[in-house]
Amino acid sequence: MVVQDIQASDAEDLRWLRFGWLRSIRERTSTFSVVTATLLLYFGVLGVFELFEDDLPLFEQILSGGTILLCLGTFAMVAFFGLELPMWSGLALIAAHALVSVYYLGFSDERQNAIAAFQELPIMAMYFSWFYGARIARTGVLAIVVVVGAATAFGQFSGPGGLLGPVNIVAAALFTWMCLEAGIFMRHRNRLESHSDELTGTLNRRGFEAKTTLEIRRALRHNRPLSVAVLDLDKFKHVNDEAGHAAGDYVLRAVSAHWMSLSRSTDIVGRLGGDEFAMLMPETDVDEARSLMLRLREYTPHPWSWGVAQVRPDDTAASVLARADAAMYDDKRR
Repeated sequence: MVVQDIQASDAEDLRWLRFGWLRSIRERTSTFSVVTATLLLYFGVLGVFELFEDDLPLFEQILSGGTILLCLGTFAMVAFFGLELPMWSGLALIAAHALVSVYYLGFSDERQNAIAAFQELPIMAMYFSWFYGARIARTGVLAIVVVVGAATAFGQFSGPGGLLGPVNIVAAALFTWMCLEAGIFMRHRNRLESHSDELTGTLNRRGFEAKTTLEIRRALRHNRPLSVAVLDLDKFKHVNDEAGHAAGDYVLRAVSAHWMSLSRSTDIVGRLGGDEFAMLMPETDVDEARSLMLRLREYTPHPWSWGVAQVRPDDTAASVLARADAAMYDDKRR
């Protein structure tokens, strides 16, 4: 009985190690790599099926074989070894798919592959829009729709009684563009929600640090001042303890609304966590930032402490926030 318990325990340990290994790969591999690898798996499997077709031309045999090796090999490297794919690999995938679609729709007599190429265009449009943003995606998809549409229009499938008529071509182009715009909207909404604090409407830590990084680059590129303030509510714990968390939430909303309404339109407020906030002040040196903090604190609905730091040439978002945070604690100790 004891031996069976030990064996069962060892089996559980091995199972935990196996899942822990897979989990570690998922955790260190980006969403981009996972989605790209999944698309490659799909195209690789299609290539395998295509090899079993009768009377397959030599060129298409080579094309399918190369697709299988590249797609399934890359998928295996991502799935089993945590390979992180570069962003250009997605553009290469989209361009390769467009070229293959042009071949099947304009120069091949494979009806099944022609239909598949048409059906896959909306998927590639969604992929394009999600990972590369509106400007690049719209330009790229427009070029693909024009090139693939021209190949289809002049190919053998669009003639009289052909597989794909003008209505099919126009409908596919419109549906592809609708999927593109849906992907752009979803990407924008997702980023907006993931960078916003639900309670106060300010940026959350992730959004604030991302915006700070962009503003640091801009300020250093144009040699302009940029200051960051860290703001922390005084005796906020007493509010939660004595009046409850609903009262604490009200104070957080009121104070953050006060900062956003009385600060300048270019200033950006973010909630770093709990009762700690930060304010990003472009085109503002440290003295101007201190003056702004003093003015804001005159009319505050709840007392708060603050510290300011001006961006230096070697700064990152984390380093300038750390200096402002240290200055805030100096102010709180006074």
